[in-house]
Amino acid sequence: MQAHIHGLYGIADATASAGDPVRLGAAMLEGGCRLLQLRCKGWSPADIERAARDLSTRCRAVGATFIVNDHPSIAVAADAHGAHVGQLDASAAEVRRILGPDRIFGRSTHSVAQLHEALEEADYIAFGPVWSTPNGGREKPVRGLEQLAAARREVPLHVPLVAIGGITPQRLPQVKALRVSAWAVIGAICSSDTPVEATRALL
Repeated sequence: MQAHIHGLYGIADATASAGDPVRLGAAMLEGGCRLLQLRCKGWSPADIERAARDLSTRCRAVGATFIVNDHPSIAVAADAHGAHVGQLDASAAEVRRILGPDRIFGRSTHSVAQLHEALEEADYIAFGPVWSTPNGGREKPVRGLEQLAAARREVPLHVPLVAIGGITPQRLPQVKALRVSAWAVIGAICSSDTPVEATRALL
């Protein structure tokens, strides 16, 4: 499972995409993204599941890994590859019970202490925000490259570490130099007039 968490991690965010995360996700897939998350804060479970089923089919058609944010039960219903949860979401035991042993479980972290806890429960760990971002939901302190480097030292290399927050094509070389496994992106793609090309610039 961990081998699937690498490279550009596109976030098809409902808010950032003006309510059309499926269209944004499809553009990311067309641009070559092969790791995609559906993120629909504030949507009803039924609407999230409809979007998840659509993107799940699209992802499997091109061999992409598909993750659902916040809702492990919807991940299972939509036949996604896994679910991603934040610090204030469901417990690790509950997420794993719903997902079962074969689906991917990702966890967001924002401090070294949270890293250590996540290492005991998750298949991959996201850390950040590295830079300021308007797309992260609840505001969190910016961690910067030094803290990202510290996170990489704390997380064994066989555990995928995903950098999150404010990543652009110009900043990407600094992130990759720290040996992260993947980099999550919303704004640099959804704010572009050409999201397919913007995706290609972040591969």
